[in-house]
Amino acid sequence: MLSFWPGYRGIVQYGHWTFLVIALLFALFLDVLLVANFYWTAMITTGQRNLLLIIFFAVWFGLFTVAALRSQFLNAMLKTDNKETTFREAILFYLRGDWFGTESLLLQVLKKNPRDVEVLLLLATLYRHTQRYEEALEMLNKLSLFENAGHWFLETETERKLIAEESAPKSPET
Repeated sequence: MLSFWPGYRGIVQYGHWTFLVIALLFALFLDVLLVANFYWTAMITTGQRNLLLIIFFAVWFGLFTVAALRSQFLNAMLKTDNKETTFREAILFYLRGDWFGTESLLLQVLKKNPRDVEVLLLLATLYRHTQRYEEALEMLNKLSLFENAGHWFLETETERKLIAEESAPKSPET
C-alpha cells in the first residue's frame, strides 16, 4: 500500500530530501481531499467533489511520475560514479606491487576525468617506482597546473625530491 504513496520508496531507498518533499506534497493534497469530502460536505457540491477527485488523481500521477524520474536519475548517478571503485582497485594493485594493473586502471580513470589530481599524483608515484622519472615529472608538472593541486603540495614536493634523489647519478662507494 505504501508503495503507491509518491516519494515513499525514494525516502526508504535513497533517503534523499526531494522524496520527502514529494511525499509531503501528496499528504497535503490527500488531507485537502479528505477534509473536503468528509468535513465540508455541505459546502461542496457533487460536481466540485468530482473535480477535486480528478485533480487529486492528476496530482498523484504527477508526483508519482516525478518520484520515478528522480529515482531513475539517482540510479544512473550511482551506476556511473564508479571512479571511486576503480581508484580503490588501483590503490590495491599499487599496494600489491602490480604496477601494470595499477597503471591501466589509473589511465582508465584519467580518460574519464583528465583533471583528477589524486589519480595524477598516484600515477606520478607509480612512474617513480618504475624508474620512469621523466614521465613522473611530467605528471607532477601537469598536476601543478590545476587549482586544487594546492591541497597536495607537500606530497608533490616530496615526490619531486624523491625523483631527484633516485635519478641522480650514484657515486661509487669507497
